[in-house]
Amino acid sequence: MRIPLHRLWLLPLISGIAWFITLLSLLLRWVARGTPRYPGQSNPYVAFISDIAAFEMKPTFLVGACITAVAFIGTVCAVHFARYDHRMYGIDDFWYKKWSSALAMVSGVIAGLGLILLAIMDTFRFHEEHRVLLFVCFSGLALSSLSTTLVYFDQTKKPSPFRLLRLYCSASATIVVIEVVLGVAFTILMYMSFWRTAGVLEWVMAFTGCFYMLAFVGFVAVPPEGIDAREHDPLLQEPAGSSV
Repeated sequence: MRIPLHRLWLLPLISGIAWFITLLSLLLRWVARGTPRYPGQSNPYVAFISDIAAFEMKPTFLVGACITAVAFIGTVCAVHFARYDHRMYGIDDFWYKKWSSALAMVSGVIAGLGLILLAIMDTFRFHEEHRVLLFVCFSGLALSSLSTTLVYFDQTKKPSPFRLLRLYCSASATIVVIEVVLGVAFTILMYMSFWRTAGVLEWVMAFTGCFYMLAFVGFVAVPPEGIDAREHDPLLQEPAGSSV
């Protein structure tokens, strides 16, 4: 069965939009109810995503997380498939990049499955299990994003022969750096008990993740006629028959 290349861009689009809608629904619900404090809430000032999702918004979070996770798994696989398939970019990589691609896909699957299990095992009924799954999900996501950035980083250093790929690769790499900085800051603030700022940072990190997923639309979006064969030529190549 041939993979429908011209529809691959739908995977990151669905993933990013589903996650954005899910987060926005939870946040608006919490604010509309007067920012209540939920039973077992660890942050006394700002409810974490999982705290809100453990109660009246659990069905919304469960559906949104499942859609996001499945689409994200498909996105990661599509992004790395596109790099090596000759109907797309057909890049002949070094061995370590191919292994990095494999690591990114496996880690992406782990992150996606972790997110689904997180939605099922909420913080109120499965507190310890939730913490373990949160670590698994974040670890998988971190490995997947860093490995993907490593694989595609060559497309950010010079004008790419592929349509707008450099722009989206640069945007994706920038978002990964931002997420790493936010993650370190979040961990430090949590350790120092700056709960209010840490709570805000968690929401910022989560919404930034939407843009990370949406950036992949440019990795796998191809025009209906496919990638123009002329785009595989060096950008500075002189037309045939030209003279100095």
